[in-house]
Amino acid sequence: MGEIKKERDYMFDTFRGLLMLSIPMSHFTKMSGNLYGDLYLGGGFPQDSLGGWVYITINVFVMQAFMFLSGYFSKKPERARETAFSTFMWPYLVWTTVYWGIRYLFFGNAHLDYLTPPFALWFLFALFFYRYFLKDMVKFRWLLPLSLIMYLAAGQIQEFGDFMSLGRMVSYFPFFLLGYYCSKERLAWLQGLKGKKVILAVYGIILVLISVALCKWGPNVGWYLLRESVDSFSVPWWGDTLGRIGIFFLSSAWIIWMINVLPSKNNFIAFVGMNTMPVYIFHLTLRYVIQFYGLYIGFISCLVVAWFALLSLSHKKHQNNLMYGVTIVVSIAAFYFMFSSGALAGLYGGCPENQILFNLLVYGGALICGISFVSPFWIKLYDTIIDGPARMPYLTKWLMGPNYEEKK
Repeated sequence: MGEIKKERDYMFDTFRGLLMLSIPMSHFTKMSGNLYGDLYLGGGFPQDSLGGWVYITINVFVMQAFMFLSGYFSKKPERARETAFSTFMWPYLVWTTVYWGIRYLFFGNAHLDYLTPPFALWFLFALFFYRYFLKDMVKFRWLLPLSLIMYLAAGQIQEFGDFMSLGRMVSYFPFFLLGYYCSKERLAWLQGLKGKKVILAVYGIILVLISVALCKWGPNVGWYLLRESVDSFSVPWWGDTLGRIGIFFLSSAWIIWMINVLPSKNNFIAFVGMNTMPVYIFHLTLRYVIQFYGLYIGFISCLVVAWFALLSLSHKKHQNNLMYGVTIVVSIAAFYFMFSSGALAGLYGGCPENQILFNLLVYGGALICGISFVSPFWIKLYDTIIDGPARMPYLTKWLMGPNYEEKK
């Protein structure tokens, strides 16, 4: 009898893909919202707005869900340790260095500190430690309850901030453990609402209304990142503790709702979920573009990203290497001239006053870049940047010839 091939459950890939597409939306919303507030509202992010609702809705569960899925697929601690450096720490070291250069290019000064993860790269830093030390930590019987206590206490400890991303590392660890301890049988039990459309619709509406309430009466949007202690916000210690309890259950509710409504069949969002790293890494540059040059230039940059994506898809179909290479070189030269010649200088710092156009540029740009970064061009570029330095030892081996091991 032939071996029965296990069918892939694309729900997990779809979940990761949806989460990944939401990350640029979150970052573009915050940067554009800051710009809009500075230009037209007298300063400050407009929390009680569509942008505020999008930002809060995403950030009450997106990283918690990522950590849950990461923990769920870390059930072999020995294997998790073996792959922790190559999968997370090596990309972290490479991209921390790259983005130090990008920040220097944009802002004229930057500080390189590998123990203080810049911006979104904290996620790679945290996952390295979670997965590398998982083998040792799970030997402790009370690990999950202790992680929950630390989660509540993290908001009271001023030292838990950006250094080593301690604030986030401690705050998101319980969700990683929930994923790790969640068995297939328990996950199937949590998916008991599948097919119950009316219940899921009411469930979703309630979650949306909670986000609306948080926009109007909740704390500052920065609090939802669980990055800093209460000293950075106008929140009393008991308010932070109650808020963290509420966010814990709200995040869990979103995760349960998602695993019940997302399809298990293959689809484009699932493909995004299989190629998350190029989106996660490269969209950060566009985030800096919006912050430094404004929303108009940010959206044009998203279209540039899409152009290279379209070129690679055309090459994949026609396989004309010479034409592909020439077109890329010409395109780079043309775009460099367009941006450096001052032709777009009139748009620098620009942000539309019309709210409909504003939202189209923000969310259209986020969606364009999220989809484009999973094209062959950007995936290959990511792999080249990561694998290039990692392959340097092979250069020595090649130069030394076939008897390299003996010569050592």
